[in-house]
Amino acid sequence: MRYEQLVRRTHGVFRVAQLRATGATSSDIRDAVSSGGLVRLRKGWLSIPSAPPDLARAVSLGARLACVSGSRLRGLWAPEHHELHIARPAHAGRRFGDSAGCVEHWQSGTWASLPSAVEAVPAIVRQVLLCPHVEYEDALAIIDSALNRRSLTLATLRNIVATLPPRFARVLRDVDARSESGLESLCRFRLRELGLQVRSQVWFEEIGRVDLVVADRIILETDGREFHEASFLGDRTRDLALVSRGHIVIRVAYHHVVHEWNLVEQAVQALVRRGEHRWSAAHRREGLV
Repeated sequence: MRYEQLVRRTHGVFRVAQLRATGATSSDIRDAVSSGGLVRLRKGWLSIPSAPPDLARAVSLGARLACVSGSRLRGLWAPEHHELHIARPAHAGRRFGDSAGCVEHWQSGTWASLPSAVEAVPAIVRQVLLCPHVEYEDALAIIDSALNRRSLTLATLRNIVATLPPRFARVLRDVDARSESGLESLCRFRLRELGLQVRSQVWFEEIGRVDLVVADRIILETDGREFHEASFLGDRTRDLALVSRGHIVIRVAYHHVVHEWNLVEQAVQALVRRGEHRWSAAHRREGLV
């Protein structure tokens, strides 16, 4: 059987009917299951052995992958979460297996309306905003990611927010489609919560864009979990050029943002207390402003 496109489209978890549509016969499917080439998750559903375990478990429970668990498979940023978030389709009756350790959502559409085993992006956005297990700042980072990747429009977001309680109106002013990473989104939100002026993705002539500019002079750059040796030198060269123009560059790693944010906050606030976030008369005399 050749069903590579189906595997790519479904992350390796699909309906028997979808596999048959590729030309596979019932005999082909039985042989593949017997040989271990396919796994039967429950009646009507199959997976390849290397399918994402969370997705396979969600389907085995008669549900879709949802909320923060679904955001990653949809190509969006996702925070660290240990719980499996699933959504049972509307009018779901029978339960399959033990859902202990799962966070269950009930806003999902029917299987007929959405054949995918992963929730659609608008549903994920609604779920992360309403889920008590998801921090507001993490929900914002996911929405930023969806807007930046153009898997969600601002008009659709407005429609979603209109269906939620009034307290969620702030989402529309807190999100920023220019944000290029979850870390950048978290930093922007936290610094603004401190009352600081923060701009995203600011362009500097002959240098390029930087993640965040705090007030006039402080530039905050975020480095993800992965270390990219090829970009290391280029990033430091940019930092030197920015310093020569009078800016203060703070470069933070994933660990700092997620686990040691207090260190970042202390550094920024120390600069602000000393007034180093603003251009001075000396900077103006040097022609830096």
